Amino acid sequence: MRNRTTQRPTMKAARRMGCGLGVSGICLLTTIAMAQAQSASTEQDSRTETYGLRGTTTETTQTAAQTQAAATLYGALPAIPAASAGSPDLADVEAGSSATVAAESVATGTEITTGSIGMDPDISQADQDFADSLARQNGRTESLDGLDANPATDPDSVPGFVLGTLTLRPTLNQRVVHESIRDLFSSTSRTYSETTVSGTLDSNWARHQLSINGSGTWQENLSGTGTESPSANIDTTLRLDMVNDITATLGAGYSYSQESRTDPNAISGASTQSGIHETRASIGLQKSLGILRGTTTFELTRTLYGDATLANGGTVLVDDRDTLGGEFTTRLGYAISPALVPFLEASVGRENYDQKIDSTGSERSSTSYGIRAGAEIDLGEKLNGEIALGYLRQSLDDANLNDISGLTLDGELNWSPMRGTTLNVGLATTVESSTSAGEAGAIVYELDSTLTHEIHSAVVARLGATLEYQDFDAGSSRRNQHSYGASTGLTWSINRYLDLDADASYERTSESGRTDEQTTRFSLGLTLRR
Repeated sequence: MRNRTTQRPTMKAARRMGCGLGVSGICLLTTIAMAQAQSASTEQDSRTETYGLRGTTTETTQTAAQTQAAATLYGALPAIPAASAGSPDLADVEAGSSATVAAESVATGTEITTGSIGMDPDISQADQDFADSLARQNGRTESLDGLDANPATDPDSVPGFVLGTLTLRPTLNQRVVHESIRDLFSSTSRTYSETTVSGTLDSNWARHQLSINGSGTWQENLSGTGTESPSANIDTTLRLDMVNDITATLGAGYSYSQESRTDPNAISGASTQSGIHETRASIGLQKSLGILRGTTTFELTRTLYGDATLANGGTVLVDDRDTLGGEFTTRLGYAISPALVPFLEASVGRENYDQKIDSTGSERSSTSYGIRAGAEIDLGEKLNGEIALGYLRQSLDDANLNDISGLTLDGELNWSPMRGTTLNVGLATTVESSTSAGEAGAIVYELDSTLTHEIHSAVVARLGATLEYQDFDAGSSRRNQHSYGASTGLTWSINRYLDLDADASYERTSESGRTDEQTTRFSLGLTLRR
């Protein structure tokens, strides 16, 4: 395309030549040569003369190739091949329709590309710099191992059943267990069937969240002798997203279990220990004020004890242990960073017995106080959880019973030293009241750890360890009791719905002056999920 700006000097020169027809041929040729030289010089000056600022020129005129390349660079026009013999100039392209451009592109065998950004020899440095400035400057940092930061959904995850805006995921576990229990004087063994039904029900709401988790276990002896120990548990949590970034949490739950024969409060000589029914209800509020995190929780617990059955068929009433308790807890955290939130926590509680004076003649209702200091940790999948150290004191209404006090250690940590391997450690400190005359109770420290390793995408190995220590008050006639256990297991995921489980465990309970008890279990079962 000819530059329209350079046509004016040429036209003026032509008019001057028209006036000089009577001059000799030599003068005519000289005039034409001078006009062409002037036109070429003017065109070159209009394209080469620049100022000190980058990208500014004395004229705004660009060649057709530069104009088209810049438009393509900014994604405004489709890329058109450079002008060649027989190709239309920029004025023809502008006047023609898009269909004409597409037809000519097909005829020449070139592909129309819209919005392609790349270095073109016809693009000025100013246009290229401007295009680079439009690109994203703060790109996402890649992971150290080069894996996708947002992996796709696990193809082995269970879809569950969609019930409106809720999703139900049930699980059925059926296993056969061989159990051996022995102490210094006796030894028993049995083989029994254990059936566990569990499930989760979660909401899919845009705001608020409902979560229900439940499980129930039933045992049936197939051979041998031993106590069948059914259990059940269900917990419901409703989170409400309120105004001003306040979150309210409502909770309710129920659990049933049988008291262990090694428990200090177990009935001596009973073939079936007392069944324990526990009902829970709680309400909590959470509010963030900048870097401060505030949480308050109030929980009510109702505990009922069933009758114990003796070996001769008789029963022992233990309803004097029924209680109603309430506890108020408040926590204040300081967010040093999203990964570390130190906190202080204080609690006060009250436990009232249905019978003010129990069968031993003691008033066992009590008031408890506690304080803890710890930190919440969130380093992603590598390390997360919380841990706290504190002090607890429980004062009984009966002046003849000693108060129960001691240090507390609570928390749960999840650590993944390498992909496919996870270590979970749980710590808990509780107070267990005594039913023996003249004894207040004990502080119970529990540790539960599980190490899982993915041997194969469908095979997971497990190792577990448990430790429990009961520290009785100074005036008690009982000695401190400790128990420990170890377990191992293997899970093979046959498909996304069916697992094959194999487990083995060993537990031992010891107390000075009393008989140690050892329990060994081996089990094999199937787990069906949906």
